[in-house]
Amino acid sequence: MHPDDPVGPEPGAVEVAVRADSGAAVVAVAGDVDASAVATVRGAIEQALSATPRAVVLDLSAVALLASAGMTLLLEATEDLRDRGVPLLLAASARTVRRPLRITGLDRVLALHDDVPSALVAVADDHG
Repeated sequence: MHPDDPVGPEPGAVEVAVRADSGAAVVAVAGDVDASAVATVRGAIEQALSATPRAVVLDLSAVALLASAGMTLLLEATEDLRDRGVPLLLAASARTVRRPLRITGLDRVLALHDDVPSALVAVADDHG
């Protein structure tokens, strides 16, 4: 993802970027999170864990499509990271993410926040 690229990835594609912020790893995801993107997003989460963060924040603010495979990934990643003692928080206010999570009831299971700053505040509150 390039900050000067307002268009984002091509339709059907996904881009990820990992950065550290306030002791957490932030994995920014842009594009379509469908079956073809699962391995890319999962790989970025694993990369983020290599820095031993106190939490992983998945920034889904630039996600255009969250397919069922993407929702399954979010649930599996949440459980996997919980088993490792690292919380996974989701940052997304876009309807493209919120609506499918609400319809499936996953919004009640996943740690969902409006944006990255609010997710980082939650991390600080939990570890402060």
